[in-house]
Amino acid sequence: MKRNHGRLIRYIVLLLITGATLFAAGVKATLDKREIYRGDTVKLTITAEGDDVRFPVITKIGGAAVLGTSSAQQTTIINGAVTQSRSQSYTFAPQKTTKIPPFSVDVDGKVYKTAPLAVKVVKPTASKAGAPFVLEMKLSKNRVKVGESVRLDLKFKQKRGVKADKIELTPPSLENFWVKEIKGSKQSLEGDYVVQTYSYLLFPQKPGEYTIPAVVANIGTRVPIKRGMGVFSDSFFDDPFFNSFGSSLQWKKLFSNEEKLHVDPLPDNLEVYGHFSIKADVDKHEVTAGKPVNLTITIEGEGNVDDIQKFDLDIPDAVVYSDEPKVTSHLENGKYKGTFTQKVAIVADHDYTIPPVTFTYFDSKTQQKKRIKTEPIEIKVKGGGTKTAASTPKLETSPQLQKEIAKAADTGKSEVKVVTKETDGKTKYLYLLAGLILGGVLTYFAMEYRPQNGKKAPKPITKQIRKAKSDKALYNLLLPYAKEGEYIQQVLHKLEENLYKGANHKIDRDALVDYFEEVVEA
Repeated sequence: MKRNHGRLIRYIVLLLITGATLFAAGVKATLDKREIYRGDTVKLTITAEGDDVRFPVITKIGGAAVLGTSSAQQTTIINGAVTQSRSQSYTFAPQKTTKIPPFSVDVDGKVYKTAPLAVKVVKPTASKAGAPFVLEMKLSKNRVKVGESVRLDLKFKQKRGVKADKIELTPPSLENFWVKEIKGSKQSLEGDYVVQTYSYLLFPQKPGEYTIPAVVANIGTRVPIKRGMGVFSDSFFDDPFFNSFGSSLQWKKLFSNEEKLHVDPLPDNLEVYGHFSIKADVDKHEVTAGKPVNLTITIEGEGNVDDIQKFDLDIPDAVVYSDEPKVTSHLENGKYKGTFTQKVAIVADHDYTIPPVTFTYFDSKTQQKKRIKTEPIEIKVKGGGTKTAASTPKLETSPQLQKEIAKAADTGKSEVKVVTKETDGKTKYLYLLAGLILGGVLTYFAMEYRPQNGKKAPKPITKQIRKAKSDKALYNLLLPYAKEGEYIQQVLHKLEENLYKGANHKIDRDALVDYFEEVVEA
């Protein structure tokens, strides 16, 4: 009996072990490659078996950001036993040798950990002279200032008679540099090599000592696939035409040398280096009150024009609305030149002066800090007030008379009933004088606020919005209200894109009218 009990226990233990082997999750982590060059990507894949698998959320691996994820699922049936296998892959590009820590995976309510891994980043070996393919990198100078351009030439050399079916050249990607490709490559001959030169302009953004890392080229050579036995093994099919259908590309990496670059800072934290001129123009010097004056700021010259920042104008008691700057550039005799343009709309109800626009940069010709500016521009506004209201004489009146004047000003009535008490003659003359003063004040208000030249009072803004015949008319209409809230600024921005960038934003005029009725005119 005891022997039977022992046999039963062994059977149960064996069953539990077998069940654990079949149904418990097997979790593992793998790498598609263990050794890479800097800049290459690695794929980490975590695989687990189970019905309910929850993979970790991974954003960084060994300090390198995860560039992308993918998932897969596989169902296997062996002798009637169904196994679910799920995997999650994470792609990253380590810049140095990296240890990959264990990751936790939840499988059917239990937590398992992957084994630690490592990926080695090796330093590439530059191609050597005399090889079938050579890749060389050369800087035009090894010491520059922040913002000063330096030319980088990549020379891909291919020996005569050596064939490459496909060449993929990776352009330089550098931190703290703005890189501008010079369109078009140059072909030449150097000894036994056919040389293709690709050129770039580098604009350093920060000072320091930099190593320009090696650039990689992938060289693809077509390798025929063995056709084996049968009809296709006939020599008739040993032809370039048929070989193109039975071949694959075999890739080989080719590395350039590295280059050193020292970048000096500019004084006073300046960011723009070059030689420039500036001007400011307006479309009119005299404008009706409430209508915009369009100012154009233009800076042109040689240097990193792309780094010029947007200008903010401060004009008291005026609405100033600035477009985003536009930059055009080109190469001329190997020098980078360009034009910076910014348009500004200004609306005011009084005469004003557009202040000088000042631009400070480091001049490449004088090797000194330089400040250039525009001239102030006077704008005459018709039908508006003056910058400062004229002061009026202070009238000494009784409190009762002050109330009557205030009431008359509020109601706009031209007649005021003055209640007086019976008093002596001197007091009567004083009240008579006060009445004359009151009459003059009321006449002033009546003349000041009456419609001029018999014209009708202007239509309410809501009616003008509905009747605006174009985006330009609506833009000019809303411009004086740019400071009335973020919603108006958003509408102006859409109209600006419609007018100047070819956009086709639909403006909801009903919503615009509701906004004015509820917010602006409330």
